Amino acid sequence: MPVRALSSRSLTPADAIRLKAAVTGWFGSDHWNRYLAADGLPGYGRGLWPERWPTASVAERMALFTADELIPEAAWQDADTIYADPAMCGMVTAAAQSFPAQRVRDDEFLAPIGFLFFAKPVSAAAFAFPAPDKPMVSAITWACVDDGVTTLTWTRQPPGAYEINGVTVQLPALYPHSAYLVPWDVPTQAGIHSVSLLRALSALAKQPLTREDSPKIHQSVRTVARSAKIRPESFRRIALRRPETAAHELAAACAASDGRTPAGHWVRGHWRQQYYASVHEHRSIWIEGFPRGDFTQPRSLRDTLLIAHGDRRRPKYPA
Repeated sequence: MPVRALSSRSLTPADAIRLKAAVTGWFGSDHWNRYLAADGLPGYGRGLWPERWPTASVAERMALFTADELIPEAAWQDADTIYADPAMCGMVTAAAQSFPAQRVRDDEFLAPIGFLFFAKPVSAAAFAFPAPDKPMVSAITWACVDDGVTTLTWTRQPPGAYEINGVTVQLPALYPHSAYLVPWDVPTQAGIHSVSLLRALSALAKQPLTREDSPKIHQSVRTVARSAKIRPESFRRIALRRPETAAHELAAACAASDGRTPAGHWVRGHWRQQYYASVHEHRSIWIEGFPRGDFTQPRSLRDTLLIAHGDRRRPKYPA
């Protein structure tokens, strides 16, 4: 199957567990270090070791990451697994476009470390900053570390050996596409990268408009999870209580980005800064959108000129 077709496919809860098993195993192998050493994430290694990186060999670069003690495989195995259902994917995409540019806190995420899988692939960039060359995102991994929150966006592709800047690397069925590190107490711009999607979902999941459950997993998938030392009970599905609102929110966000306001339209939901006296700070809550206007009469795309004809003669009818 072509990579583009695979990257646009939907994910089921069972797919999410299988992919987590594959990725955690990959994190525990030399291929993860090899991928980083091959500059699979451009600028990542150079940012950590600006002087040593340019002249270091692949083996020397791998040694740098080994000494730096990357997040161990056991931590990823024990990480929470979040699955956003199809309607939730649309809502998160819309909500991330306007997420407030406020400081990042270590307690705002659903877990200190985790996997977020999207039932439907979501855009890697905000509507205001279109990037048609970027593939759709199927998953995000995150970890709260000493310096801030670090995230990786993942796209789907067939597993196998790939050439990364001249270095052969074995990759799982998810491809690590982009990495971000946002320091604590530093604001992030709305919708620019994966952190906005992650923050939007974390905030929405704590509000009454969503619900959380643990979907039933087939025994064969549970066997895969046990073999990979993954806790099945860590799997959570986040869904909207009113899934029909997601399409309206997404359409309204697209219309606002294009500068359009149809005659009958959905008033976009928005974030409000709610003050919490117990912690002496403001936190974001989502105010739900609502319909306004006549949805049966679309607004005309052209200006209409009305001409009034007066003093018309009455027609004469025979007696």
